[in-house]
Amino acid sequence: MSICSFHPRCMTETEPTLAELAAASGLEPRTIRSWVAGGLLPGPRSRGPGARYPADTLERLLAIRGMRDRLGMPLAAIRQELLVATPEQLQAHAARAAALAPEPTQPAPAASSALDYLRGLRERTAPEPMAEAATPSPRPLPADTPESPPSHQGSLALPPTGFEALERRLAVTRRPPARKARAEEWLRLPITPDVELAIRGRLDAEQRARLERCADLIRDILLGREP
Repeated sequence: MSICSFHPRCMTETEPTLAELAAASGLEPRTIRSWVAGGLLPGPRSRGPGARYPADTLERLLAIRGMRDRLGMPLAAIRQELLVATPEQLQAHAARAAALAPEPTQPAPAASSALDYLRGLRERTAPEPMAEAATPSPRPLPADTPESPPSHQGSLALPPTGFEALERRLAVTRRPPARKARAEEWLRLPITPDVELAIRGRLDAEQRARLERCADLIRDILLGREP
């Protein structure tokens, strides 16, 4: 059965859709899209299911198929040929695809097989359960060796792991927080612009009054004012 029910020249005056290109060339739409993405074919002029392609797309599409299926050329060589081919050479390549059968369609996988595939994928990626570590049985002690205390018989102390080991390590290396020094109280009594009387410690009202009188006396002495 021929893949083309009409000659490519019939579509040179109109811009075909993707469905029309697939029907006239016998190729699957996904094949046409892949060739557009690879730069072998021009892209559609608009978007959407009704998008149309340039009028000469069908002839170029048949030429690509003729070179691939009749001459066995890889797509890389076809791309180079399309760069230098004349219109007459493209028509000759397109004529080679006239008697080719339509491209076989690949049926979509059945729902059951898809579910089986996903189920098998989950089973392969699921983590395997960790086997429990076998506790070694205690070796028999010689007859002249005293037995261990009853509380330790039948058990073997294993080093801690995971968070338990981390907590123990932090408890050993952690230093106690340094105690903050108490805020010291200072009483500063100005005497002259360059001299002041500074007293450290908490003072009551009577002590503060005495020190203020002392500051006044010192000020009078420094300034030459005898009391």
